[in-house]
Amino acid sequence: MKKLLLSLAIATLAGCATYKPIPENYAGPIATVADSGQSEDSTKAQIFALTEIDGHGIRDSFGTSHQASYGQGATLRLEITERQVPAHAMKVKIRGSHATDAPIHELASRAAGTFFEVEGVVDFNPQADKRYKVVGRLSQHDSTVWIEDEATHQPVTQKVVNQR
Repeated sequence: MKKLLLSLAIATLAGCATYKPIPENYAGPIATVADSGQSEDSTKAQIFALTEIDGHGIRDSFGTSHQASYGQGATLRLEITERQVPAHAMKVKIRGSHATDAPIHELASRAAGTFFEVEGVVDFNPQADKRYKVVGRLSQHDSTVWIEDEATHQPVTQKVVNQR
């Protein structure tokens, strides 16, 4: 039994490791990408996040919000993440979803038809020294997520749409 628990603990911790988008000693051009989101109430929020770069999971607002909410009961503390990325072409996974801190709230929202999500992989070619934001919309009819230029609010990736 102890070996099983130890194996599960190691597997869980290994799954927590995240890829660092900027390699150590990287001297090339960089851009910044911020997630976005808003609280709907004290237990539920909408989050739009960059979750993977070239197939590697990265730190995102889903994880940071979950960590910030640990030990807070049913309260969800929204923590928005931003990160620097190399300024070159890449494939990224972006996700828009409702988030709750208590799994029972997610189950109840899904049962009530008020939990929406969308996710997909898009091509992204950030330019040096620019800022970008992952944005979107969650609704009963369709949910959409994309990356936009933070200054111009113009989309810089394809929009990922999940129609109901």
